[in-house]
Amino acid sequence: MGGGLGVDVDRQGWPEGEIELRAVAAGHYLGRDMMTPAPGSIPRPLASRLVAVDLAGRAAAVIERAQGLAATG
Repeated sequence: MGGGLGVDVDRQGWPEGEIELRAVAAGHYLGRDMMTPAPGSIPRPLASRLVAVDLAGRAAAVIERAQGLAATG
């Protein structure tokens, strides 16, 4: 699934195929995590999914800061 399209996994279940969770900080793409749910798997609660997204954002911010520090010497 791409292009930032939303899926209501609580109602529709997981989409077919891979799911991409991008790590972006300050508008810079820093990486991604590709996930493939097992057929028939039940989505985690919304709170757990939001924590995963928050952690990806925090990791991206740390990577961006480290890259900025390396560039400045």
